[in-house]
Amino acid sequence: MSRSKNKLPNIFVHYSKLIYFLFNRFKGNNYQKMREYFTYIFLSEIEKYIILNKKKILDIGGASGTFCKILSKLRKCDATNLDPSPGKKFWKNTVIAFADKIPFSKNVFDLVICRGVFEHIPPEKQQPSINEMYRVTKHGGYGYIVIPPWYNPHAGHGLKPFHLLPFNIAKFLRELIFRNKITGHSYEEVVLYKITCKKMEQMIKKSGFQIVETLDTHLRLHFLTKVPILREILIPAVAYIIIKR
Repeated sequence: MSRSKNKLPNIFVHYSKLIYFLFNRFKGNNYQKMREYFTYIFLSEIEKYIILNKKKILDIGGASGTFCKILSKLRKCDATNLDPSPGKKFWKNTVIAFADKIPFSKNVFDLVICRGVFEHIPPEKQQPSINEMYRVTKHGGYGYIVIPPWYNPHAGHGLKPFHLLPFNIAKFLRELIFRNKITGHSYEEVVLYKITCKKMEQMIKKSGFQIVETLDTHLRLHFLTKVPILREILIPAVAYIIIKR
């Protein structure tokens, strides 16, 4: 097992950073600083198992590819961003495609990443997507998946914390209280779908991957990721480190 030299700050410093970014992330260059900070969190977690220096990595649903850009700078790795709509300005090594139809041969990548994406994939395409992740990962390679469990208030993205309600009610309350304009008339139209830890683990096992570790990326209450029901409600983002044997 590889060991990373990355060390996170103590829990009190970490929580202070979370609070700061929560209220200030769109000021100045704080959004970039937040992305970089969570990159170090990711490195501290995944590099307990695989050092990423010069490795071949695929980031599924990476939008414009900022994460790949940071990883490439920090680890000199061959990082490919895959997204169906990366926008106008995107990472130079970007492939436009969907997760359920990855245009690469099998056994290509040392690590496949999918962070905060499964809640935007229609239910009928979720299992095919993780099957594709498995296919393109090398034997002995790893996957890193992060989901916001549906029953956590954080999981609703633009409709949080009302996403457990019927769409029209959630939309009304979000617009009334937060003054956000919500386009669309259903959860499907705003591309938001239910994903739970229970379902994610079932899909991981069905794909052929094996779960190595589960982590709480935000609150760092890792033990809760092993507790049914509570993990679905109390953890804003659960990370799965998985391996292809």
